[in-house]
Amino acid sequence: MAEERAAQTAGTTGVTVPSRGWLTLLWAVTVVALAVHNAEELLRDLPRWQADRPWLPGSALYGDQAQFAVALAVVTGLALVLAVAAVVWRTAWSAQVLVCVGYALLVNAAGHVLLSLVSWSLMPGVLTSVLVLVPIFVLLTRTLPPVRWTVSSVLVTLVAAFGVVVGSLVIAAALA
Repeated sequence: MAEERAAQTAGTTGVTVPSRGWLTLLWAVTVVALAVHNAEELLRDLPRWQADRPWLPGSALYGDQAQFAVALAVVTGLALVLAVAAVVWRTAWSAQVLVCVGYALLVNAAGHVLLSLVSWSLMPGVLTSVLVLVPIFVLLTRTLPPVRWTVSSVLVTLVAAFGVVVGSLVIAAALA
């Protein structure tokens, strides 16, 4: 397996290019991790938790539980479509986008931990944040080539992550 992962090395930089099989596995693990995290948020009723703490930012974003379920389905579906496209078409951007997804999941996990600390209660999603998302992020960043962070790559990552979250909530509100 280690030989397969290190099958190719990019020029003289020493950066290991992941094999297609390894990249496929990492995309699958990431999508499953996101689905498990979203399931925790849904099953532990994140909209109710947030509504019970109106002093926290974002209370109006989630809508009711049904709307939130649609938003989570949209986010999970988008992640699945992205993963399938990256794997099926063997895109050159696959590994870098996956690392960026990992950073977005880390920011999400940090938010859950921070809001749990500030509210003195376990925010729905905090358990999978710590037990699933953070380990996945570590795996991604330790086994995939590093992303070359530039102002534009940071902005694109932030805008994409923000757009997916807000877009899913808008779609859910429109469908409700």
